[in-house]
Amino acid sequence: MIKRFLLSNTFLFLALLVYGQTDPVRESTYHFTIKERELTGPGADTLKAYISKSQFFLLGEEHDMTELQMLTADLMPFLKSSGYRHFALEIGSLAAERLSSIYRKKESLMKFNSRYYKHFNSGPFGFFDGKEEEVFLNAALDNNFKLWGIDYESHGAPLYILDELYAGSQAKPILKNTYQKAAQYIIDEYAKDLITIKYPIYSKMLHSAELAAFFQAVPANRSNQKLMEELILSWKIRDEERNNKWYARVENMKKSFIRQYKDEAKKKELPKVFIKLGAVHTARGTSSSGFPEVGNTIYELANYSNTQAFSIISFARYRKDEQGNISDLLEPEDEALLKYTNKDSWSLINLKQLNEARLEGKINLSKEVIGYIQKYDMMLIPPATTRMQPNFIR
Repeated sequence: MIKRFLLSNTFLFLALLVYGQTDPVRESTYHFTIKERELTGPGADTLKAYISKSQFFLLGEEHDMTELQMLTADLMPFLKSSGYRHFALEIGSLAAERLSSIYRKKESLMKFNSRYYKHFNSGPFGFFDGKEEEVFLNAALDNNFKLWGIDYESHGAPLYILDELYAGSQAKPILKNTYQKAAQYIIDEYAKDLITIKYPIYSKMLHSAELAAFFQAVPANRSNQKLMEELILSWKIRDEERNNKWYARVENMKKSFIRQYKDEAKKKELPKVFIKLGAVHTARGTSSSGFPEVGNTIYELANYSNTQAFSIISFARYRKDEQGNISDLLEPEDEALLKYTNKDSWSLINLKQLNEARLEGKINLSKEVIGYIQKYDMMLIPPATTRMQPNFIR
């Protein structure tokens, strides 16, 4: 009888011990869903709490995820109510101005994209040739966000910029011949780039007599000067990239962000900025590009201002094809971290919380997970997501 009593109590103790053990990964993983454009669930509460108390919200993304674009749109009213007024994007400053103009004038973005896409196999803005991107763009502008283009102009931008230079000139008859020659030169050379490996397209643009003649003939004013300078700068940076030199782009993004931030800081102290870029650009410290990118600059700015920069990395675990079939893209090195994510809900992993558990000796983490922790605050995994629908007609 006594032996049975002791044995049962031993099993009870072991059960309590096992029950009392916790999994820090489970405790750091929060879920939420979106219903009627409202985020609901513990993950939504956590996400919103961090966004609201930060000056900078950085969303580092894997591109071409429908679910993330729609989430971005759904977050816009909350971002506005939390004091955010500026939206930094992976596009050029000219693209930001033109996209804002298309919205204000109620023009068709699909029609604009389609006019130029065929010549470059790329939209004129680099992004926003997906329908879901236009949804979050419109949501941002509906909520009175100011767009910041902090990158170079798109590969597909030259013709629309030439068209703007020509349309804005009061000397159209005089310019017509040089404009037509310059435009045809661009069309012909970019056609060669589409079929020739490593064609020196940007060098061709920079040394074109046809383009030089047109730029020289364009009336000299501030607007025209900016259009030409940004296009030429973009060609120079892209030419560097063609030669595997990334620093020029990194440096341009930093300078562009700081310039626009300073302009807004003159009007309002500590302006709040939402930043949506590829994850390589939003990392703390040295990014996978080999350089401290604009994300690190923003963290340093927040530290200097005694505010907070909140950073998320988002990528797809589950991809859904056009037939509705779902593929699990889980990488072996991410398996331990993503074991509580699922295809039916958003999963938010608090990397800071997980790191605290590591420092307390509650869990051992791989070097890959520690790498995420060093560069980002949280990880956001969408439910099964499709690729975006094209916002252009070929």
